[in-house]
Amino acid sequence: MTALRALANSECISGLLIPVSIPHLVNYSLPDYIYNVLAFELEASLQNYLDSGIPSSRFSALHKWLKGYMSSQEFFQALQRKRVVERIIYKEPFLSFAPEFTYRALPDCRILHLYRDGRDCADSLIRTYDVLTDEKLMALNTSEMPIGRKYDERYVPWWVEEGREEEFLGSTPYVRAIWMWKEMVGRCHTFFSQPEVAQTGRVLLIKYEDLVSDSLKCGELIASHFGAKMNRQLQKQIKKAHPQSIGIHKRRNPKEIEEAERIAQAELKLYGYL
Repeated sequence: MTALRALANSECISGLLIPVSIPHLVNYSLPDYIYNVLAFELEASLQNYLDSGIPSSRFSALHKWLKGYMSSQEFFQALQRKRVVERIIYKEPFLSFAPEFTYRALPDCRILHLYRDGRDCADSLIRTYDVLTDEKLMALNTSEMPIGRKYDERYVPWWVEEGREEEFLGSTPYVRAIWMWKEMVGRCHTFFSQPEVAQTGRVLLIKYEDLVSDSLKCGELIASHFGAKMNRQLQKQIKKAHPQSIGIHKRRNPKEIEEAERIAQAELKLYGYL
């Protein structure tokens, strides 16, 4: 996302622009009118951002220009209030729980599905966010689990299969994290591989390991997918990608890795990691 900020006439947004509970909630059998309200909320949130004044902010443009994300031409357009925003790029990993929701709620959108080795992804989630610990399973107030079912003194996330509660709770946070990963990528694969979806060309699949190993080639594909062109600023930013985090899970206890591979075996094989 840092690199994509350098796309001309683009706004890149990460974080809680929409309530993170929405992609969890739409996995339940909701009445059509409620589902439609949630879909409207996704579109309205993006429109509200456009209307907020942030995209036309001269201070924001100055920051991007000084950081090397914006060309001098676009910067001067912003100073003159003539900058035109052609696209919004929004990143919210939890939308992976409901790829069909975004696809249908924003029928003109283009989706980039960036996937990564689940073993490395789980390791990163644990080190960076300390997810799915016993303490955090005591309440339904995290992005990973805003909805769940009470089992003992803890809650089990809704995305854990019925009958596997004890297995999940008996796992380490790392194994729980790859459990979440397998559910996310599994849903994405099921939906994105449907012929009627794949044939639209609206979805681009990029392997993280390819992105950091051949960033310029992948950058060209991503820019083209979003209807843009590779420019000098994007080229400079995306060349900073490096493969140092590939295989970071190998530092973990071998038995924990073995258990993670058992839990997510099908998905790891599906994406070519086993």
